[in-house]
Amino acid sequence: MLGYLLTWILAGTRVANVTANELLGGAIPDWNALVWVFYDAHFVGTRTPEVFGPDGFFLGGGDLVDTVSLLGAESLYLVPVIVLAVGGAVVATRADTSVPRDGAMVGATLAVGYFAAVFLGLFPATHSGIAPSPLRALVIAGIVYPIVFGAIGGGLAGLYRQRVAGRTRGHFDGTGTTANDE
Repeated sequence: MLGYLLTWILAGTRVANVTANELLGGAIPDWNALVWVFYDAHFVGTRTPEVFGPDGFFLGGGDLVDTVSLLGAESLYLVPVIVLAVGGAVVATRADTSVPRDGAMVGATLAVGYFAAVFLGLFPATHSGIAPSPLRALVIAGIVYPIVFGAIGGGLAGLYRQRVAGRTRGHFDGTGTTANDE
């Protein structure tokens, strides 16, 4: 939800301008087009239906459309990366991991919930035959992204906690005991 919200904040006006001008076939709700952009921020792409014949000519006739580039909002590619890395760090911190390896393993567990959200999001994302590529969405957005970037965030959280713990070892707390004596 946070990733979708950030996408809406960063590109909502651009999406509204494109859908208002009926560049995507008209009568497409802004929220629906924004879902396509959010999936495409994971490099999923939006598949268009074949229109007017076997090869089609409307928006590439069944090809993948890069909606992020179409909007000129390439900074949106960072939205899922940052959201998942922060999510991985939060999960690793809440799990009280103290080494990078454990943090990375815990951070990668974001894939379970993220996969479910990506899968369920595919159903309302379909409009007039236009939708994110389902297989790419499930594999890239649902599995690869959360495992990789959740693990990176979790690993960084574990590394931070390990370094903080290393700095407090052997330091006196003013009572004559070290932080490790407690």
